[in-house]
Amino acid sequence: MRYPIAALAFVFAALALCQEVKAEQRTITLATLDWPPYTGSDLPKLGATTEVVRQAFKAAGMEIDLRFLPWKRAIAQADAGAAAAYYPGYHCEHKEGFTASNPIGEGPLGLAEHADAPISWKSIDDLGEQKLKIGTVRGYANTEEFDKKSGTGWVRAIPANDDVTNLKKLLRRRIDAAVIDKFVLSYLVKTEPSLKSGGEKLRFDERPLEQKTLFVCFKDVADGRALRDRFNEGLARIDIDKTVADYFDRAL
Repeated sequence: MRYPIAALAFVFAALALCQEVKAEQRTITLATLDWPPYTGSDLPKLGATTEVVRQAFKAAGMEIDLRFLPWKRAIAQADAGAAAAYYPGYHCEHKEGFTASNPIGEGPLGLAEHADAPISWKSIDDLGEQKLKIGTVRGYANTEEFDKKSGTGWVRAIPANDDVTNLKKLLRRRIDAAVIDKFVLSYLVKTEPSLKSGGEKLRFDERPLEQKTLFVCFKDVADGRALRDRFNEGLARIDIDKTVADYFDRAL
């Protein structure tokens, strides 16, 4: 049976449209970590930053499937192609070959201190001159200056596997301060059972190290850059600050 050319053209156009819609609605696998309140497998909506990422991808016509892993493994999964991207990074230079999205939010990075033994400093050099023991988390980027001077040994950095371990060490005075995000500290003091008995002794130092910008990190190849651009288009359609504010108002 022969079909009119116009009818065939309509069929092909419809099939192309269906394929385009299907492509736009595909599910994207992302790697992230448990970093409350930004991301977390046990958090409402899986975290404030996850909600931003989800809404941005949704605005771009895509859904997300998340893998929660230790930070270095999350990066490795994206590098190996098992995930399309990882987040949230302060930058995307943890490993060569990644490119950053537009900013997905911010986080104030500073030092947690013990209320009974507050530290006094004006510069990173002061931390080194006083020979203070500063807790850090393995694999985390801090500030460029801090990481450079701790790398040379000028600042005495004491690495741990996570923020909770650092805070417990700080309560026991085994370290003098710990590098941590302000909102992470606030969340852990309120929710972490192991800090319940002494959480009131932990506080965020008034002098921040840096206001950090957060990004999603995509592979710096043609497909990765195309996905980054699609994500950025979706990100431009949502209100990041309102999304985060609504999350904290309703979810926690």
